Amino acid sequence: MRKLVYIILLVALASCGAKKAASTSTAEDVSAKRLITEYYNNTLTYKTLDARTKIKYRDKKGSKPTVTLTIRIEKDKKIWLNASLIGFSGARALITPQKVQFYDKLNNQYFDGDFTFLSQYLGVDIDFYQLQRLLTGQTVYDLREGKYTFKETQVGYEVTPKKQLKEALIFFGIATQNFVTQEQRIEQTDGNGTLDIAYGNYKQIGGKTFPFSLDILADDGRNQSQVQIEFRDIDLDGEVRMPFSIPSGYEEIKLDAKR
Repeated sequence: MRKLVYIILLVALASCGAKKAASTSTAEDVSAKRLITEYYNNTLTYKTLDARTKIKYRDKKGSKPTVTLTIRIEKDKKIWLNASLIGFSGARALITPQKVQFYDKLNNQYFDGDFTFLSQYLGVDIDFYQLQRLLTGQTVYDLREGKYTFKETQVGYEVTPKKQLKEALIFFGIATQNFVTQEQRIEQTDGNGTLDIAYGNYKQIGGKTFPFSLDILADDGRNQSQVQIEFRDIDLDGEVRMPFSIPSGYEEIKLDAKR
């Protein structure tokens, strides 16, 4: 799970799973459709996104220095990340539906692969579009596709896929007041860990409500790591540059999918 958080720092992460079945009455279906409609009516729409964020990282050894992370997205095509410390670029990533690439200037290392590694590591399939939704405050699954259980809670709704996967369980929390994502929780059924993503500090942007803070907590039962992402500025639908070239002489990172 610590490798998982390392990847979050450089390229972020998304995943999938399921839970229990529920009643399929007409009243429930109508209520679910209304909830999904309200949820996506309030979802940020954009062609490009350019965001400046601050990242704080903490594990059992303590807190690390705050990192500035620039996130640029060309929707459904590319995600570009640039991490810098004290004004100096330290790591850069370029992610497309086909590839995951990043390099680390501090250690002269690089990774050039795809989502297969992350899928093998987690034991469940993940893809570019799930990562894109996670970074922009949406549930990693598109609720308009598939069937889900909606359980009302004191603060909103707990949403789970009706068909359970063997490898992982997932829970989405959606607020009743403004129909935004509160949290996403992933539990590996083999007991190897959990991943919690909490969203907060919602503000208006582009006529929609967007989370300006993400809190990602990974726990494998022995070690706990936390990544906090604070959005500072966000520009929508402007021209975005995504320069990326792995420097020569860097050592390739060989990531082992075994836990």
